[in-house]
Parts: sequence; structure tokens; C-alpha cells
Amino acid sequence: MVRRALAGAAVAAMLLGGCGIPDDSRVTEVGPGPSTGTSTGDGSSRARVTRDSTSDRQQFVTNYLRAAAGDYDGALERVKQFMSAAARADFNAPAAPRVIRLTDVPLVNQDQVTVYYELIGTLGKNGLLEPTTEATEGQYEMTLGEVTGDGLYVTSAPPFLLLSTTALDDFYEERTIYFWNTEHTALVPDVRYLLGDVPDEQEPTIILNWLLSGPAPWLQDAVETLPDGTKLQGNVPAIRNEQLEIALSAQAVPTQNADEALDRLRQQLQWSLRGMLPQFLDLKIGHQEARRYSGIDYLASNPASRLVSTPERYVVYDRTIRRLAERRLADPDRGTLDGVPGLSADDNKDVSRAALSTSGTHMYAALVTGTGKNERLRVGGAPAGEAIALRAVTGLPSGIGYPVWAITPDVQIDGAVGLVIAGGKLWRFRGQGGPAQQVSWPGEAGPISAVSVAPDGHRVALVVGGRLYRAVLTISGDGLALTGMQQLDPPLKTVTAVDFSGEGWLTVAGERNDNGRVTITDVSIDGALQSPVLADIGRDSVSYVTSYPANPSSSRPNGASVLYSTGADAWEALSTSVPITAADLAGPTGQNRDGVVPSAPFFLN
Repeated sequence: MVRRALAGAAVAAMLLGGCGIPDDSRVTEVGPGPSTGTSTGDGSSRARVTRDSTSDRQQFVTNYLRAAAGDYDGALERVKQFMSAAARADFNAPAAPRVIRLTDVPLVNQDQVTVYYELIGTLGKNGLLEPTTEATEGQYEMTLGEVTGDGLYVTSAPPFLLLSTTALDDFYEERTIYFWNTEHTALVPDVRYLLGDVPDEQEPTIILNWLLSGPAPWLQDAVETLPDGTKLQGNVPAIRNEQLEIALSAQAVPTQNADEALDRLRQQLQWSLRGMLPQFLDLKIGHQEARRYSGIDYLASNPASRLVSTPERYVVYDRTIRRLAERRLADPDRGTLDGVPGLSADDNKDVSRAALSTSGTHMYAALVTGTGKNERLRVGGAPAGEAIALRAVTGLPSGIGYPVWAITPDVQIDGAVGLVIAGGKLWRFRGQGGPAQQVSWPGEAGPISAVSVAPDGHRVALVVGGRLYRAVLTISGDGLALTGMQQLDPPLKTVTAVDFSGEGWLTVAGERNDNGRVTITDVSIDGALQSPVLADIGRDSVSYVTSYPANPSSSRPNGASVLYSTGADAWEALSTSVPITAADLAGPTGQNRDGVVPSAPFFLN
């Protein structure tokens, strides 16, 4: 079985003082440590610790913030082992650990410690990290004591099980389970955390129980749970002879349209168990004969499986969409191609922003043309290889942003749906044009400045009033709505741009907490973990960022290609910021115009 390590979170090291410190000792301040980046997965960071593992106060408290990691039911007892007898007697914390990120330097003064923190959320028994609805920043007071010959103890602590983001990264691995959307057109990812040292043979049973317990609350309006009464018939046996056997109760497959329902179920299981799936899946429903499945035909049920390793990149240059030459092509001839698929030369003009998407059989385009009060959005779709007939989207206020495609079907173009921000509000447009419709959402008042839709077509990330949110796009009686709205807390003072970079990751841009300078970083879908893309790109605000998402079949948790805009300039995020210039355009460059630079970069998604 191949495991994938999580990207590391930037966290602060803690140094706590205990009893016996002289009165004239000065306050000790310990700054935050560097990001760990992507873990090697060698297990070295998962060493279990006990109260007497160290006499070093700094390491002792680090260990205390790791103690809750592990078997969920034993977390309270593991944390109590670090406490004095009196502290244990008074400690009765809720079962779900609080995941915290340190936001400032811990302050140590003799035996009194103040820890400044940001509350990310709670980690449940179902592996779900649920973002907090409380005030996210605050401070905890802690006290240490030392017994000669017996070591350090926690003598008082906050009444919660605390789990640092470092421990989350070290002890848990990101695992994705899947639920069918309510239209039965695609699977929707649901990211969980699996304890890293769980025996391989136990993992299928854990994953099945997660599926049976239902999706994360924020996804519930967009996905379908397993039928009522569905149960796992005993634990899943260990894999043998390259086969995994799963037995579910008869309720798992309804009697109506049973064949279609069974086929959806097996694809859902194959994707959810993909990391441990052997050659054969033997699925038994009730008293029926087990059915055997093999091969990779199930991959098509997840739209993200179509993502390519080398995406096509575009910019707007001199009011025209132009393809960027690919720097790393195995076939050098491909880098000379220029045309824009689906667009005629007559339509590819006077463009300021655009989005191109493919369903595999059809191409879809959304172009913002004109300037100022004369800006308009024109959209359309056509079978691959045919010209797209663009039609106007009406009813949008001024201030049209970057369009994004959400639903791009294979057959009926009129079923295509996209989103665009205009006038600080979110609007829906249809593939055949016509009136735009404002998308309702339950969030607080504030201008929406960025929106991104995951490849599954339902999960959405937004920037509202400088804060990051996640939600799901659902079909309602009046059209589309955003539900399950949850605020996330990446380690940024403000957020200006966002895009999906993988099934469980977002690329976000904004101001750093420490110095207010601009950064681009990958953040887990729950806001807990981070992996820097560009740590410091100066003072110019990022107005737009686009990241080509990682295919879930790859070994990367997030995409390898990131483009962004600051003002009128376009950039590529490599090891540093690289400006995109006219020399990067594919095909004949023609007569370059002075003062004209590529802008508004995007991928063919």
C-alpha cells in the first residue's frame, strides 16, 4: 500500500519554564519554527512520547501538544499522563481534540506560560477536522511543575485536549473518501485524517465506517449518503490472493434501478479504497452472490481523473487570448502551436479575461470583452473540434471579474453552468448565455472578490471581505445556491485570491501575519496545514491566482503549476516569481507592441 504524506504546517516551537527558576530569570521568548514542507513519510516523526521522555521543558510541552494524537478513545488518558495527580482529577475535557496553530511567541515567566493560538477546529473520531465557529484567536494559560527525581508535570492546563498542527501533520495522513453528487453525475471528495500507524488490514474497515457515517456537514446538501440501513457485515477481511472482500447489508442497494445503484456503489468504494485496492474487489450485497470488479473503468466517475500532467496555459495579450509555449514539452513541435481551441479569430478579440474548459467531448469558453461600462460576458460551448458560438450573458452589473466553469457536461451544452463575480456579488451564467442569476448564500455581508470551483463541480472556495470560505454549489428550485458555508483560517492576515490545487488543497494569496508582505501558499481544505509556494513576493497585492489541480492518481497532493496576476502583470510561480513576457507566447510573436504585456493567465481546465 502506498501512503501519501501531508504537507507540513508552519508552527511555533514552545519553551516552557517550570518550578525552580530563579526570580531574576528573564522572560524567555521562542519564535515560530519553519514550515516542515512535505513530510518524507518515513515515520521518524511519529515516535510515541510519554511524560518522562524528556527533562527538557521545551520538548516536554511539545510532547504534551502531541499526546492527543493517536487512538481517539485513548486521547484523554494519554494527555492526563502528563499531568500531576491534582490536575488529572480536575481535567475532564471534551473528547474531540482542538487543533491549534500558534500565532505569536509563547511567553514564559517562571512557571507561568501564555500561549497565543489560532483555533483551527476539532478532530473527530470519523477523521473529520471540523472548522471552528468560535472566535479563532486567543491565549491559553498553562503551568508546569517539577518533582525532584520524577521529572516534569503539567499542573494546570486549558480544559481541552490540544493538538498542534505539527502533531496533526506528523501523526495523521490525508485520506479522501467519496460520495455521489445528488445528480449521480460525479463523485465528490470528502477529506479525512487517518492515523498514520493504523495497521494496513484495519484501514478498509475504517474507511467503510466513515462512508457509512455520512459526509462532512458542509457537503451534505450536494451529495448523497448511502441508503438508510446500510451496514457493514463484520469487519473487512485482510487482503489475500489479490482480492478485497466487502459484505454490506441488503439495504445498500435499493430495489429500484438496482443495477445502476450497484454500479455507483462499487465505483464509490473503489475510489474511497483506491490507495489499498488490490486487483479484485469482491462486493457482496445481502444474500446475493458476490460480484467481482477489476480494472480502472471506475476512474471516469471522478472528473479530476481527467486532469493532465502538462496543462495548456493561456494569457491575454493585446486583447487577444494567446497560448503560452510549454517549457518542458517532450515534443518540441507542440510548443509552436498557437490557436485557441473552439474560438474563431473574429471572437478572439477585445478580450480582458477568459476561462476555457473541456469535458473530454466538448469545449466551453467564457470571455469578458469590452472595457469599463461596456464590458460584457460572452459564453458558449461546442463539440471538440467545432467552433463555439458565443452568446451574451445579460443582467450583470459593472465590475465583471474572472469567469469560471462549474458544470461542463458531455452532451447538452444548455446544462453547462459557470460562475462570475460582478459588482461584488456572485452570479450564475448558463452555457447558452441569457440572463445571469445572482447566487444566494448565507454568508455575512461583504464583497466577494474571488471564487474557484473544484473539478467535481460542487465544492467552492471564495474570498469574501478578505476572508477565506468554503461552500458547496447546490441545485435549488430557483437555480443555484451556496450552502454549507464555513470560514477557514489560513495563516494569513488577509486573503486576496484562491484556487483549487488538489482534492484536499487550495492555493491562496494574501498578506503574511508577521510582516504584511505578500505570499502565495498551498493550504489544506480545512485551513489547518500549509505548504509555501512563494514565501515572499513583495508588497504588490495578488489580484488573481490560478493553480492547475493535481490529478488524484498522481503522487502530489497539489498542483505543480501556479500562475498569478499583480496589477496588469502576469507571473509564473516557480522557485521564484517569473514574469510572463511576450517571448513566452507560443507560435509567431508578430510585432510586439511597446508597453503591452501578457495579463490574466489561465489554464485549459
